[in-house]
Amino acid sequence: MDAKISYTSLSSDGATLAKIIATFSVVLTHSYKLFKYMNVDNSTVFYLRGFHAFASCGVPVFFLLSGYFLTFKGNWDYKKNIKKKVKSLVIPYLLFTALYAIISCVGALALPSFFDNFKEFTANDWIMHLFGIPFVIAPSFYGPLWFVRELLVLNIASVILVPVVKKIPGYILLPAMAVVYFLPIPQIIRYSIPFFIVGMYFGFKKSIPVITNNFYIIGLFVVGFAIPIVFEGELAWKISVLLMAIFIITISEMLAVENNIRKIAKIAIPFSFPIYLLHEYPMTTTMRLLAMKHISVPLATAAFLIVPFLIIALCVIVILVWKRLLPKTFSVFTGGRY
Repeated sequence: MDAKISYTSLSSDGATLAKIIATFSVVLTHSYKLFKYMNVDNSTVFYLRGFHAFASCGVPVFFLLSGYFLTFKGNWDYKKNIKKKVKSLVIPYLLFTALYAIISCVGALALPSFFDNFKEFTANDWIMHLFGIPFVIAPSFYGPLWFVRELLVLNIASVILVPVVKKIPGYILLPAMAVVYFLPIPQIIRYSIPFFIVGMYFGFKKSIPVITNNFYIIGLFVVGFAIPIVFEGELAWKISVLLMAIFIITISEMLAVENNIRKIAKIAIPFSFPIYLLHEYPMTTTMRLLAMKHISVPLATAAFLIVPFLIIALCVIVILVWKRLLPKTFSVFTGGRY
């Protein structure tokens, strides 16, 4: 039988495909809000927990890839990296924070049932809604921006993290990060710090462990999908999300060798970050409207799986129009990536 695990340098094509899959998973996880708005208990839709676990592993994958490529080249320059991150992270974060704050305030006037009443905000309320608390509370005006915020903070902290991670042996660092991941800590910490640091460690090694046997790759997904369906509780959920994250990295590296898939990935990747930044408001609005219609659970299940594709299509149209009509503005809002 083929070797089950091998250490390989994560290819650019594999990372690209992983980012695309992770972006879809993030959109899918926000689709799950429909059941929250419908006040449907999680046990009622237990059969969707596997999908939800897959959806929840997208952000951890992003952090792992970010840490990996931070240290992969070996000629890490702190000042140069921070200067780059100001353009690629700080500017998009501030611009989208301002944009969604305006949308929320205008929305509160037109549809008060959909938005918080900003007229009664205290100074602390404004801070929490605009910026939240790093590694504790997501910014309320637009929750997905917590990923950009935490990634920026971790890059700033890399002046300490890089030399520390470089010196600590893997047999100490990796178990320590596993312990951090399984601790009863805020999800924002669990999905960011351990994955970023593990990514940094493998970046220094210029290789990452991937499963090479197709049978075990399929088994990894099946087990990760089944665990939260069969078992309830935080531990089962954490194990499932971890397995799904490993699956995304592994399957991406395996599929990236296919020429047609590489071509599709190169076409899709420019949409990844803009979709991440744009999708949550139309998704949340759609799910709230569906909940107000008091649709049945079976219909809600179908919506949970179908609406993400519609929202992604909508975002692609917005991106294409925005980029065509206002290319410079689009470039600034997306951190000069495209």
